[in-house]
Amino acid sequence: MVALCAVFGLGTALYARKHEREEPLDPSKGAKLTSRIPCDGVANPQDLLNLAATFSQGNGERAFRLDVFEANYCKRGDLGFACVQPGHSLWKQEWSVDSSTPVAGSYGLDSCAAWGSKETPQYVLTGWYREKADPKMPWKQVAVTKVASRWETYEFTDPNGETGRLEINRW
Repeated sequence: MVALCAVFGLGTALYARKHEREEPLDPSKGAKLTSRIPCDGVANPQDLLNLAATFSQGNGERAFRLDVFEANYCKRGDLGFACVQPGHSLWKQEWSVDSSTPVAGSYGLDSCAAWGSKETPQYVLTGWYREKADPKMPWKQVAVTKVASRWETYEFTDPNGETGRLEINRW
């Protein structure tokens, strides 16, 4: 029994050490993104986004994330016809870029929530910051706003005045 408790305690400690802390995602602080291709209920075409992020210099870390809402996802044991351990609704992170490695990327926005469905998926672009480049500090969400630009452009400013900017070019 003591060995079992020791193994459980060690597992919990390792999870806490590797698990990044952050506040819960608030979709009202983010920018909603949708595919320009209508959902036809048969196929599931994607609207390809090219994403280029820039961040101001500073002591903290900043990040953009693209999340998709998943209702009643399967945590474990998806057998195709049944789920062994169903989960609750959540915002699942699909794409991210941060100020430590601001590289350009691409992402395909689905037109439909699933093949054969006429329901459209819910995507939200969020902005995050961390006071110092310290993994022990929690990530905090800030409001993202769309700005007038030639491209589809979103920005945020953290409480220290450091900024993030993401330009989206759709093909």
